[in-house]
Amino acid sequence: MSTAAIVLCGGKSTRMGRDKAWLPWDGVPMVSHVVATLKPVVDEVIVVSSKDLELPKLPAKVVCDREPALGPLSGIREGLACTRSDLAFVTATDAPYLKAAFVRAMLDQQGAAAPEVDGHVQTLSAVYPRSSLGLVDEMVRDRRLRPLGLLEELHYKKLGADDLPDIGSVKGFNTPAEYLDAARRASVRPMATLEFLGRARMQMGQREMEVPIGTLGEVLENMFPKVEILDGDRVAKHYLVSLNGLDFVRNTAIPIGAGERVVVLDASVGG
Repeated sequence: MSTAAIVLCGGKSTRMGRDKAWLPWDGVPMVSHVVATLKPVVDEVIVVSSKDLELPKLPAKVVCDREPALGPLSGIREGLACTRSDLAFVTATDAPYLKAAFVRAMLDQQGAAAPEVDGHVQTLSAVYPRSSLGLVDEMVRDRRLRPLGLLEELHYKKLGADDLPDIGSVKGFNTPAEYLDAARRASVRPMATLEFLGRARMQMGQREMEVPIGTLGEVLENMFPKVEILDGDRVAKHYLVSLNGLDFVRNTAIPIGAGERVVVLDASVGG
């Protein structure tokens, strides 16, 4: 049987506060890490994104979820619709511990299959046949949006933790605290860089400094001498903060990972 992997990264990441696909892991964005893990295992990798999310360059086919607000079943539909393969292993983008042996073992079931860990069926570490696309379309149309409901209709094979290698592959993270805890344990040097421009550079008397990873608020609190840059849970209006030169951010609860660059500048410069 031909095989594919579908990586879902079109969700809103509400609890994380920023797109999980761009969280750094092992020196690359999370989605790049997951795709690199899957690429040698399957015949094709499909990344399902949203129209609002710009992704790094990937050795994979990228498709847009037409209805991302409907949740992961809509993303599974998009992936199955564009695959040429008989079976597709589906994973979320926040799968830092994903291992090739686990993916192979799941695909070796040769049909719908999912692991059950601690009483929970892991629907986003599961295998779905391309032949189920018609059923998926019907379920999405009827707003029956539970991936577990799809697996049940397919009479899937349920696998226990002892049936599979590298069962830690199913672990992800949903909150900044969960990500930062994992990132601190995984990185040899869990440090980020603070760079200062304009008035911030004059106040700091230096161009940049290395700081431990943490939430944006924790990272900014490392500025010394102290600068009144925080206004509650937001960046003060007199300043702009750029993350990796891609976006301006103000939510101080978002996580900053190893190797990321936080640039602080006067709001008048950014305007």
